Amino acid sequence: MPSSNAPSSQKPTALTAKQCSHPQCKTFIDTLNSVGVVCSTCNHKYCLKHRIPEDHDCSKVIPLGARQKTIGSSQADKARSALGRLKLWGKERQAAVLPKPKPSTAASRAVALNQLKRSAKGDAKVPVEKRIYLHVEAEANTTTSKLPKGEFFYNKAWSIGRLLDDAARGLQVQNVNNRGGGEEERLRVFHVEGGRLLEFSEKAEDVLAQGNTIVLLRGVGPVAAEA
Repeated sequence: MPSSNAPSSQKPTALTAKQCSHPQCKTFIDTLNSVGVVCSTCNHKYCLKHRIPEDHDCSKVIPLGARQKTIGSSQADKARSALGRLKLWGKERQAAVLPKPKPSTAASRAVALNQLKRSAKGDAKVPVEKRIYLHVEAEANTTTSKLPKGEFFYNKAWSIGRLLDDAARGLQVQNVNNRGGGEEERLRVFHVEGGRLLEFSEKAEDVLAQGNTIVLLRGVGPVAAEA
């Protein structure tokens, strides 16, 4: 239930006056004639006319002291749906890539890796012995890329954040991670075989293996702690 503060006995001036938080309301509040009411949901203060949540569109207001929510529920739903599909895909891939007691399995993996090495693109300055070869894809529902997927190599000593920057350039995906902004615009890296989002600070050599697949997706939120 909204709570009210006691009105001030002073007449508001151009320097001290407070207006109702409703963007279209010009009413001065916390005066002898107009009590200010704090909404317990969004923590903004309103005049009596706009004190009810329905009267100030509370569901669309960013609460004071809270992080900005993603722009539009449809975008957030897309991101959550994409992450859910990737996690399911990851579980399927995990079963597919687990070592099997067949002599041909290791050989077939070696052949696939050699093919990947021949087709992969990357910075020629990275020493061969420090390269990690990966399949990289851009998740179609949350990102727009000129190249949907590709084969690349990176320096295995790089952090996931740096690898992501290079991967985004390789697929020509817009990357604003280094410009600040909200989580709805931030790119994240999903490791298919590991079935999880990777931290920007993690080292590629610690969490990825040769021939793995990573997917770039946007707006899925920070990495959640494992339950």
